[in-house]
Amino acid sequence: MKKEIIPMAAMEQRVIEMTTAQKALIFLLTFLVLCVGFYYLKYKPQAEKIQALNENIGVQEKKLKELKLAAAQSQVLEGEIAKLEEEFSQLLALLPDQREIPGLLDSVSRMASQSGLEHVSFQPQPEQLFDFYAAIPVRLELIGSYHELGAFLDRVSKLDRIVKVDNLSLARLKQPPKLQVSCTVVTYRFVEKVEQKPEKKK
Repeated sequence: MKKEIIPMAAMEQRVIEMTTAQKALIFLLTFLVLCVGFYYLKYKPQAEKIQALNENIGVQEKKLKELKLAAAQSQVLEGEIAKLEEEFSQLLALLPDQREIPGLLDSVSRMASQSGLEHVSFQPQPEQLFDFYAAIPVRLELIGSYHELGAFLDRVSKLDRIVKVDNLSLARLKQPPKLQVSCTVVTYRFVEKVEQKPEKKK
């Protein structure tokens, strides 16, 4: 048996017959149903999507800030590297080339003679290898006065290559003002990567 459909006129009559409180309650319930439906079907998915987008924007902004900071640091580091490379090139120019060393040592010997010092011995010592440079020492035995020794050291200090006077010792001779001068003259050279420090035998 088919259910009877309530006619529109009857529904309107029932609504008219309702009290104001009943009408307000129906309106309130209808409004709440619409609000709940709008919240769950429309607002909530959009709000979640907006929140996810905002979080993603925050992450991307943080990454962008980090990348900008890294780029700024990279520029600073590149400038420092360029400066260090320039300083290294200038320092490297002070180290004599392998081919220059014999001539440089001859120049030191001539300076001693030109300063008035008398050569007793000129003994090249074994080369000492370090990480990126090698030390080339020469043991000198000289005879002369304080003034002549001072002139010799002054000339050595003005060389355009690194030359160090080490282990300087003086002994007074029987004929003053002559002195027995012993020292080690050390120069250095840059060691290429292909050169390796010899391994010590066990």
